[in-house]
Amino acid sequence: MAENKTRITRGGPPYHAYFEHPDGSWYLLWMTQTEPKTRRGHPWHVHATFDKLGSTRPTLENPWYEAPYGAHNWDFDEEAEAVAYFFEERYLPRLTHGYTLVAGHVDPDWPTA
Repeated sequence: MAENKTRITRGGPPYHAYFEHPDGSWYLLWMTQTEPKTRRGHPWHVHATFDKLGSTRPTLENPWYEAPYGAHNWDFDEEAEAVAYFFEERYLPRLTHGYTLVAGHVDPDWPTA
């Protein structure tokens, strides 16, 4: 587990979350909003980067949640679509698979454990 104290804030999107698992793996999850460069572009994005081996931990002191890309990226036209995907497909599964939320900015109504 990280030596950092748990740092969780609550509020509106965009959201971000850093999870750790007892097996040493970790998972970064974040949302960004951009101005589409083309008519086919999307303004909302969900990103994830993770390490199943737990070999190198991310540096949480830097604003990692502002990065425009992760190892995996999903695009959405609407904020509500991005939030639903973030929560239902990425955030909740981490908690149900034994990860602990260590740091992040999440919705006031979302579980953190």
